[in-house]
Amino acid sequence: MDKAEQILPNQSTCDEVLRKVGRNVLLFQQIEALLKFLVANHRRDGSTSNFEERQQQRTEKAHKQMMGKLVEQFTDGILSDAGEPTVEPEDLTEVWMSFTFTTSGDREFYEVQRADMKRMVDERNELIHHFMPRWQPDSVEKMAEAAKYLDEQRARVLPMFEHLRSVSKALIDVGQSMAAFMASEEGQRHFELILLQHSPLVSVLKEVAEQKHRADGWAYLADAGRIAWLQEPEAVTHMKERHGHATLKRLALASDLFDVFDEPLPGGGYRTLYKAKAGSTIKRDGV
Repeated sequence: MDKAEQILPNQSTCDEVLRKVGRNVLLFQQIEALLKFLVANHRRDGSTSNFEERQQQRTEKAHKQMMGKLVEQFTDGILSDAGEPTVEPEDLTEVWMSFTFTTSGDREFYEVQRADMKRMVDERNELIHHFMPRWQPDSVEKMAEAAKYLDEQRARVLPMFEHLRSVSKALIDVGQSMAAFMASEEGQRHFELILLQHSPLVSVLKEVAEQKHRADGWAYLADAGRIAWLQEPEAVTHMKERHGHATLKRLALASDLFDVFDEPLPGGGYRTLYKAKAGSTIKRDGV
């Protein structure tokens, strides 16, 4: 066997190892891209004026994170039965919207997933930072071992890639469903109802119903009207323009948050009473 015949088999093995290194590196890059997508998009929040800006900032921040940090944010934020509650800023002057996507499972599921994520980071670091001792191109045996190691590594990591891809698809599907709903007539009505329920005038109605009600729980709508003129004169003036309702009574009914009752008076006529519906809660701002 001449020298050329001796080199050729080993060169072929080296090329195969290099191919498998590239394959595994690409797999880890795909995993990293999925993690960045999930970390950036599993939670969205903001006011009507800064919602898109906040999402852009969240995306830019995720794209700067290293693998270990991404895994930490994934396990803390997405790999949870509920996650941390969204905290709304104080002194809001606009409607606040929030959306959170998490996975659900029992304790064993969480522990297995966390262990798999840690193992995936370790595998990635082993390949990127500690593969060189396995690279011995002068030894056919060592290169065969390296090729086997790379195949086994891919087999260990591939299920994690498939899981993250399925979670990403679920997040995309949820987002598309939400977008379709918000674009529908029903979605538009729902959003308009939310805006109405969190308007300054409804906040006044709630405040009066909570603080100035009678012993039987009913409050006078006239009291709410007087306070609304004092606290929110512009909102009262533009009530019809902004909400499509010319009277506070119609606005209270349209909000679907109050029971309204016309109480007869002894001398004839009536006065309008209202109270919050059982189980309804309103915060001054936020969704």
